Amino acid sequence: MKDHVDVAIVQFDPRPLDPAGNLEAMAAAVRAEAAARPTDLVVFPELATTGYLPPDYGDDFRRRLAAAADTIPGRTTETLGRVAGETGTHVIVGLAERGGGEELYNTLLLIGPDGETIGAHRKVHLWDQEPKYFASGHRFDVLDTGLGRVGLSVCHDSRFPEATRRQVVAGAEILVCVFAYAPDPGVPADILAHRAVTRAWESTAYYVLANRLGSEHGADFAGRSVVTGPTGEILTGAHGPRDPVVRARLHHRPLADARRTVDVARERRPDIYGDLSPTSPETSAMSQQERP
Repeated sequence: MKDHVDVAIVQFDPRPLDPAGNLEAMAAAVRAEAAARPTDLVVFPELATTGYLPPDYGDDFRRRLAAAADTIPGRTTETLGRVAGETGTHVIVGLAERGGGEELYNTLLLIGPDGETIGAHRKVHLWDQEPKYFASGHRFDVLDTGLGRVGLSVCHDSRFPEATRRQVVAGAEILVCVFAYAPDPGVPADILAHRAVTRAWESTAYYVLANRLGSEHGADFAGRSVVTGPTGEILTGAHGPRDPVVRARLHHRPLADARRTVDVARERRPDIYGDLSPTSPETSAMSQQERP
């Protein structure tokens, strides 16, 4: 990881199924951040090019979503690649991706400061109505960038600590997870901060959590984006509509110090817990041994 990384989370409120307008607004946001202050990385939320899904499945909405979806490369990489090259920033954005066939994916894209695509993550753990619209991804990769090694994930992926653990073992230093989260009844208002603290602390990594603002299909999205450090400290406030951009500076030194104390990749004991799936040989053998 470089000495320090200046991050801006734009809690973007996308216009439903308006990729051209949304891309224009996001490009303007990147230019504004880069002109106002040092900016290495600008992060936009889940499905920022199209907006999120209605609570109930509809064939008509899926057809319109497919028409608004993009390919990689496509208009998203062209528009945001151009502004990334102009400003010398990295840009991370959530989009509805159209695959090679009829499949759609809930995808997170990383573009480098030269305007070229570094990599993308297709959401693996699909939530609620999402499997009716999207196919699932199958990988949790780590991307090499000029900022450091970056692991990408999307919203519900963060409920599964195995995902970020896999990325950290592969060398991830900065974990970026984007959301379209509206508060659930009975769930603490600061649940996103809790999630980010836990994932950062258990991973000894920086965790950048970007959530959107606005209302859509009866859902009021929470904002409250947050950045947490490798010992679980919160580096930003949990911002809402009055603070549409959340900023933080990530330093290499605290990361290096934390990993000298706790080296998660080295200290893991897969020889003890092995493959945790219930059908794995290791788990089956363990269960037999532990029976009275």
